[in-house]
Amino acid sequence: MMEPIEPDERAGESTEGEVTAARRPRLSVRLLGLLLVIGSVVLATYLVVAYFAFESGRALQVEQETTARTEQINRQVELAREDLTEGSPHLALTRLDWVLTQDPGNPAAQAMRAEAEAAQGATRTPRPTEPPEATPEGTLEAAAEGEPRAELQAIRRLVAAEQWEEALPLLLALQQRFPDYERGETDQLLYDTYLGLGLTYVNSDKVEIGLNYLTQAERLGDLPQEAQDYRLWADLYFQAVAYSGVNWEIASDYWSDLCAVAPFYQDSCARFQRALIGWGDQFAYYLDWCPAQRIYQQAWNREPTETLGAKLGEARAGCAAATPIPITGTETLTGTAPLTPTEPGG
Repeated sequence: MMEPIEPDERAGESTEGEVTAARRPRLSVRLLGLLLVIGSVVLATYLVVAYFAFESGRALQVEQETTARTEQINRQVELAREDLTEGSPHLALTRLDWVLTQDPGNPAAQAMRAEAEAAQGATRTPRPTEPPEATPEGTLEAAAEGEPRAELQAIRRLVAAEQWEEALPLLLALQQRFPDYERGETDQLLYDTYLGLGLTYVNSDKVEIGLNYLTQAERLGDLPQEAQDYRLWADLYFQAVAYSGVNWEIASDYWSDLCAVAPFYQDSCARFQRALIGWGDQFAYYLDWCPAQRIYQQAWNREPTETLGAKLGEARAGCAAATPIPITGTETLTGTAPLTPTEPGG
């Protein structure tokens, strides 16, 4: 009998090895596919969770902004009511006009505005003017008396029409030439003129001139509450301007106070927003991301913009990557650096 041929056995073994080798890549492909499927599921789950978290955060931010805006509007309506009670209809109208720009359909502001307009009209009732009298003939004394009376008549008309700029030089000239003529009335007219000019200029870009006129008015009589309020707001304004670009933290505190009590004055709320961003930029300049994130977030909650969103995202990433480094013999670094006035404002 003949023995089995060895090459045939080797051939069988070779075929079996080839099959096993062919199965290995297939298994690898299947495992890779399974891993890709699992990875896709995990990624999809993460994206869904992240999306809902983002939407939830955005909804919360919108709710916070709406709540803050509603509180500020209600506060201004309340202050306008106090202004009417204290006899300051002009300031009440200023507050109510701001409220109606923010919330045109506000029923309380609309009703109160009509009341404030009526009160302001009552306070602007012109002073009774004397009819022009013919100068008696034949006496020099009567002629001299007729000159200041005519000038005073013209000044009365100007003051009643709130033409303060035209009335002021005539009043000063009249008092200089005739210091004892109707002094009580001319002082009152001068007080009204100084007060009107002060309130006009303190609401413009010439705040210092307005404050000077209010000081002149105060020498002739007590200032009404409206003028006192504007003088306080002007002081906050000057302090905020002085620190803006130098120390954004202090500047933002002043702008915040001014925005809270008088959002209509000197664009205070927009300036507060710019101060917050400048403060955040100051921290970001030194790569101090965690405090920058906190400040950017505050600014974002007030007024979200695309540019601010990019800054906030960068600060979040930087803060997340930051790691406190303990130093022997000292306190652990907190990731905050002191503000310095050397970094230019953003």
